[in-house]
Amino acid sequence: MKILIVNRNYFVTGGPEKYMFSLMENMPEHEFMPFCVNFDQNIETPYSKYFLEPPGGSGNVYFNDFQMSFFKKSCFALNMVYSFSARNKLYAMIKDVQPDIALFLNGVYFTDSIIDACRKHNVPIIWRLSDFHKICANYLLFRDGKVCDLCLEKGLFEIIRNRCGGYQSSLGVSLVKYAGMKLSQLRNIYDYISYFIVPSSFSRKKMIQGGFPQDKIIHIPTFINIKQKDLLSHPGNANILYVGRLSPEKGVDVLIKAFGQMKNKNAALTIAGGIKSDYAETLISSIPATLKSRIKFLGFKNQKEISELFSKCSMFIVPSVWYENQPNVVLEGMAYAKPAIVSRLGSLVEMVKHGSTGYHFEVGNSDDLAGKMDELIENSDVAVEMGKNAFEYVRAYHSKEKHIASINDLFNKCRK
Repeated sequence: MKILIVNRNYFVTGGPEKYMFSLMENMPEHEFMPFCVNFDQNIETPYSKYFLEPPGGSGNVYFNDFQMSFFKKSCFALNMVYSFSARNKLYAMIKDVQPDIALFLNGVYFTDSIIDACRKHNVPIIWRLSDFHKICANYLLFRDGKVCDLCLEKGLFEIIRNRCGGYQSSLGVSLVKYAGMKLSQLRNIYDYISYFIVPSSFSRKKMIQGGFPQDKIIHIPTFINIKQKDLLSHPGNANILYVGRLSPEKGVDVLIKAFGQMKNKNAALTIAGGIKSDYAETLISSIPATLKSRIKFLGFKNQKEISELFSKCSMFIVPSVWYENQPNVVLEGMAYAKPAIVSRLGSLVEMVKHGSTGYHFEVGNSDDLAGKMDELIENSDVAVEMGKNAFEYVRAYHSKEKHIASINDLFNKCRK
């Protein structure tokens, strides 16, 4: 089967890309044909001739890196409402390669134009969602340091009222986001999508709350590759690990505060994630002198390096203050038989069973988190048992075989 796979990047920057390349690797019976933005960092592919030209230059991936005149920014804003360029590029690709199905991942950048391109050629669409961008202008259901469901409760005008659309809190950005989401709503454009895939049951509930038909929202848990080896051993140390973005919604500031409140003064905290943002630099500079020798900021690490970090830690922490959407890092840590301590919020509650595969702590409560970390260090036998349970959980519910079978089932349903 020929699968058109749509994603902004054709190189790994986060969960959607990890998933994309894992899926392509583990479904060799299908021919995957990527449609992406033509960044310098992309992996080479013969389909790059169809890729969309990036507005900020081929070396600039993120909006903060863009160097654009006011005119170019205005054009970019219009393209974020509807991209005729993306539609025409995808028209040409579909006409040439004749895909059977389209699988959309991080397709936000292309707007509804990619749906129109597929609809013109009668290509069925499955859209896998890794955030809440269909129901939230900020993508995260998160605003001003806390979760926000206002658009679900009161309607899209809350985007403008609260200046949503990103960290800029800009009226202009919020107007662009509102226009794009309202246009989608007025056109009933999502009626053409055959299925939306969500990785957590919590995300499914939120999508239904946002007005999407429940028969189109399919919960398929993310898969994790589990390599059977000596994963069930405990390093016998007090090494605490955080892996992920250093951004406000991730709650790393809560973790650092909790680390300083721990009774155990021999524990070490390792933080792996990009450190070049303004927020990350501010976070690092705020570390008290008394903690600097015990907190390591490693910066961005590749998958091999992250695996090594998981193998050496005694526990890992996910202190997020937003809902999350089944983050890969939780599954990766559990696959290494490590207990998790996670916020009692959103999809994290269903991923980690309190007292069995790890602990929940009250969102934003550094005292509660500090107590849970101390408890696992003091009771290494409990940590080992939780790690074993975590390993068995991901093996039972997040296996590659189950996931691939479910995806193939949807492919076949769409093709009929």
